[in-house]
Amino acid sequence: MSVAKLFVLHVSPWSERARWALDHHGLAYQAVQHAPFLGERRLRNLVGRTAGPPTVPVLVDGSTVLTQSWDIVVFADRKGDGPTLIPAEREAEIREWARRVDAASSHGRALVVGGMLRSPAALDESHPPLVPRWIRPLLRPVTRYGTRWFGRKYGLQLDEVAAHEQEMREALAAVREALGDSQYLLGTFSYADIVAASMLQGIAPVADEYLRLGPATREVWTQPQLSREFADLVRWRDELYHRHRRRRASAQAS
Repeated sequence: MSVAKLFVLHVSPWSERARWALDHHGLAYQAVQHAPFLGERRLRNLVGRTAGPPTVPVLVDGSTVLTQSWDIVVFADRKGDGPTLIPAEREAEIREWARRVDAASSHGRALVVGGMLRSPAALDESHPPLVPRWIRPLLRPVTRYGTRWFGRKYGLQLDEVAAHEQEMREALAAVREALGDSQYLLGTFSYADIVAASMLQGIAPVADEYLRLGPATREVWTQPQLSREFADLVRWRDELYHRHRRRRASAQAS
């Protein structure tokens, strides 16, 4: 019996949501790393015609092809074991949290892409492990071009740093207010908590135990002012990972 394939971008919060859902339900899958720009043709062939640019994560399970994190979570809820992440009675609330976090995370994406372009070391770390370290500095013009292309793909305004930070700040403040003294946004663990936790990746990346990053990449993903301002949410996210981030059932990354 073939194992499902999950096409992901290693550092992407959206990809992490899909991995988390599949792992939460103990479902086996093979993680396939997508290479922005270079892997675009393969991605287009996988997803076919779409209203916008093709994106990851993409789950392929036999003839089933799912191109949205939400749909992958619904798939995992239906097929896997363990508590449901999107209970029917809370679906509308969880959808609203996903919508709000998606909007804010697009601003986090702009901050990260802008930071990548300013960090030669982070550009070097973005290559697959098979690329020798000595050659990576020579490839920086190509890597920089690919990073700019990625920004154009998503229509990112890279120079509007203060505006991006403010959008993130407002979304994070909403999470803080909704949590209050609770461990969970909706009283029990749900996909709402996963999407909120994924937004924190854009200001203070989770520990390498859960998502390994090179030191320069980690620095780019860290927004010092926001991570200090929302240190309580960073701690909440870390505790959530400790309680609920299951290890993968099986699969090899490729």
